Amino acid sequence: MVTQGKKRGEYRPGLSNLASLLILGLTVFSGLSAWQNHSESKNPTRNDSVQNSTGKVIDQGELPTNITMEPLTSFTKTFDHLDFALTDKRGASLNYNGVSVTQLASLLSQYASTEAEKARIIYSWISYHIDYDVPAYLSGQYGDVTPEGVLRSRKGVCSGYATLYKALANAMGLEAVIISGYAKGASYIIGKATEINHAWNGVKIDQQWYLVDATWGAGVINNNQFQRHFNPFYFATAPDNFIYDHFPEEQKWQLLSQPYSKQQFDNTPEVSPAFFQQGLKFISHNTHTIQAHDTVEVVLGASQDTIATSRLKQGSQPLDKSSTFVQQQDGKIIVRATFPAPGSYELEIFAKPRQQQGSYPEAVTYKVIAKGGGKEFPLTYSTFNEKNVQLQVPLVKYLPKNQSVRFQLKVPHALEVQVIDQSSNGWTPLTASGNLFTGNVLVGSGKVHVVAQFPGDEKYWTLVEYN
Repeated sequence: MVTQGKKRGEYRPGLSNLASLLILGLTVFSGLSAWQNHSESKNPTRNDSVQNSTGKVIDQGELPTNITMEPLTSFTKTFDHLDFALTDKRGASLNYNGVSVTQLASLLSQYASTEAEKARIIYSWISYHIDYDVPAYLSGQYGDVTPEGVLRSRKGVCSGYATLYKALANAMGLEAVIISGYAKGASYIIGKATEINHAWNGVKIDQQWYLVDATWGAGVINNNQFQRHFNPFYFATAPDNFIYDHFPEEQKWQLLSQPYSKQQFDNTPEVSPAFFQQGLKFISHNTHTIQAHDTVEVVLGASQDTIATSRLKQGSQPLDKSSTFVQQQDGKIIVRATFPAPGSYELEIFAKPRQQQGSYPEAVTYKVIAKGGGKEFPLTYSTFNEKNVQLQVPLVKYLPKNQSVRFQLKVPHALEVQVIDQSSNGWTPLTASGNLFTGNVLVGSGKVHVVAQFPGDEKYWTLVEYN
């Protein structure tokens, strides 16, 4: 299955339109001539049989009934220590137009000597050469999902991907099984899902079992169109990561020494590969749903090399950027959200390496049930995240007019930090004590910006904006 509904995505700088499954956002820009700003953006997506723009789609294609699930002999993690770049390249470039599993397996075997390489080149070839059959998924008429049928049409739903993977693995001398179960995607309603909705594989490599989902590795769905996007994360995924969105019908195929219950599976937050790839950890909230009053604070463990941003949504509608506030401190990402009124919301958190340009992939999404409404936060610019700025006060968007306001923030490596009152165009420098900048500033009736200058740069970069 692919995922079509809730999908994983990312924020991409420089984009301003909203796609139905690939949702993008922009950071705030300011037009003052005395300094220069950046922009940042994000976009979220995810799927179930393939992935939707970072997601998945779900199908209930028929599975073979004669599968023998052998007892598991051992547990394992991943092949992160191996470089499969050449194997993936060969899998992508090997063109085969026939319908014989035996012939295709023979061709693939020429480029794979170890069991790990065999398992991987099958994953790569299928991901690059088989399209997710969106019309079949939408109609419920899945067609011929046998290995030969999938090779003939070059299309399939999740059961087709899984049967083809198993057939090729067996033809190349590997033990493999088809695993059926639940996957979090378009048709999966947490707490209400009762029908099996997905299929993936287990494959034995060097006497250990690994989990593989070639459907989710193949691509994503946008606007009911399949878009190929090879994702290596779903090959030999660590079982303790895989369980967040794949729950097998047979418990043994969790490959976990302490298996999850179905209720535990439903209660896990919605995470994407970026969460694990960035080494994020749950600190404050590790369940899917958060009960909150007028605000909530979510804390994740993260290295200093990771930066994050966030977005709050109600239904499919993104709320004002002042609804969330993110900063990093002492190996933690602190995400605050405030709510305009009581109701149900989605809090999306995006993360990427600090030095990586471009989009922020979505890492984790929470459902938040708010009992009240709170005060909005000030707007932050991309430099705020990139420079690891920590704002202490004020933490509200609207400042009292024509009054003295105390500012306090840590700005590592800044030469100067100044507060600009747009109503008077007055610049007030804050007092530096190491990385800490403080001061009382008389603000007028217009916007207020906090800007900073850094070594080797004559410009002042916007950090924070108040109304």
